[in-house]
Amino acid sequence: MEPALIWLFMLVLSLIRGALYRTSHYLGRPRLPPGAVSTGTREMDLLTALPFVLSLATLLLYLRRLRTPRRSSLPPSPPALPIIGHLHLVSSMPHHALARLSSRLGPILHLRLGRVPTLVVSSPRLAREVLKTHDAALASRPRLLSGVYLSFDCSDVTFSPLGPYWRQARRICVSELLSPRRVASFNRLRRTELRRLLGSLKPPPSYSSSPPAPVDLSARFFALANDVLCHAAFGRRFSDAGGRRLVEVLTEAQALFAGFTLGDFFPGLGWVNSATGLTRRLERNRAELSAVCDEIIGEHEARLDEADREEDFVDVLLRARKSPDLEVPITDDNLKALVLDMFVAGTDTTSATLEWVMTELARHPRVMKKAQEEVRSTVGGKKEVADGDVDQLHYTKAVIKETFRLHPPVPLLVPRESVEPCVIDGYHIPAKTRILVNTYAIGRDPQAWENPLEFYPERFENIDLDIKGQSFELLPFGGGRRGCPGYPFALATLQLTLSSLLYHFDWELPPGVGADEVNMDEIFGLATRKREPLVLVARERAGCEFEEDESTDS
Repeated sequence: MEPALIWLFMLVLSLIRGALYRTSHYLGRPRLPPGAVSTGTREMDLLTALPFVLSLATLLLYLRRLRTPRRSSLPPSPPALPIIGHLHLVSSMPHHALARLSSRLGPILHLRLGRVPTLVVSSPRLAREVLKTHDAALASRPRLLSGVYLSFDCSDVTFSPLGPYWRQARRICVSELLSPRRVASFNRLRRTELRRLLGSLKPPPSYSSSPPAPVDLSARFFALANDVLCHAAFGRRFSDAGGRRLVEVLTEAQALFAGFTLGDFFPGLGWVNSATGLTRRLERNRAELSAVCDEIIGEHEARLDEADREEDFVDVLLRARKSPDLEVPITDDNLKALVLDMFVAGTDTTSATLEWVMTELARHPRVMKKAQEEVRSTVGGKKEVADGDVDQLHYTKAVIKETFRLHPPVPLLVPRESVEPCVIDGYHIPAKTRILVNTYAIGRDPQAWENPLEFYPERFENIDLDIKGQSFELLPFGGGRRGCPGYPFALATLQLTLSSLLYHFDWELPPGVGADEVNMDEIFGLATRKREPLVLVARERAGCEFEEDESTDS
């Protein structure tokens, strides 16, 4: 019992004792000299006081239970170990481990990961509770070590806590950086990088009579995503010298973001991060990020007033921070965090999704053929897929949705943190609880999907499922006020790239590799990628010409 409650208990007992003493005096009970004891009086005092004491003890226990919720009021939980709690149950593939736990214990779990109370939800109904019904109460972010260092004290959109700064930063991203008009303005650079990719897949004329060699699509998709986002964010290409340096630093940042950090689960053991060298890596990477960004920001400030120049993300943010309507000033570190957020969040997720969708198509020739027929009949004899063509490719979009369902780019949505207590599915969720939404488990939930392990895009032909966070069966970009603001940019790149690959080339697995022999193992990180690179054979479609960029490498 807390010291304050003990003090209150003794005080009330003292008052009761005094009251009983005065009552005996007024009723004419003789007062005894000092040191004398009346047995009958003592027995009567105890009998009189006992109901008061029992009532007080009951009241104190009730107050204590109000302050600390009963264990039985929390969601189901598997047996925990001392000190580490349930950390031993979370493997290197946490979305798989949590999905297995949910299949045994139900779609809502309470775990203790180290010293961190954690709620895990794994069904569309409970995802709706978290992302919509209780969105406001569960919309903050835990303060993670990687965010402190690499997001410049958690000042990007992804990791900043709920508050005025986050609201302002998100508003700038939605209305300025990633508005429909801004996304459309990047179409030219998107097509330029896509033409480079298509040109790299076309064999040189001297090899026209030879069988086409297998190509590593994983490496090409990574380069495409980096080039598009590097150019859109910073005005540099990944393949340029300055771009390569930037991407090297950002690749290290992505690895640090995705790594296990002991201090995130045991706040009192942060010193271990220093002992293992993690803090030193974070400090070095932050310094390198800051130096590269300072150089880029300086270049942009020097030419900010130039007319007839395409704006990138840095230009937009430099202009936005001069606005007199800002509620919170935007510092240089804030600007770095915001623009890096767009890059880090977009490159891995875009390239990983392209990997998975082409993997599934190669394993399912029937689906591949049906998608190609749709694209080729819609585009006709044009040299490339137009934006208006993409809007009409309903089956191709269903293929992308089915890929999102089975291979969500972020299988565990970025952790949320409750800012106040709430009740979900009848269970008490205390404040400062970490929240995980397992989109991997939701996409394979047999209660939500018929034949959930089958790759079958036709399931989306007769249902209108939104992928922007309003349909809780499919959450590739999260949902609620913490949903990913960059989804329009990512979707535009995905749809144009996939439809162009299907239009210009026929695809097949390398000789001797069957559909069942393709390695489907994953690597968990900021985005869940294939463990082994995707290698396919590309055969240029007969009679199909396409626009080539002047700088395309053969």
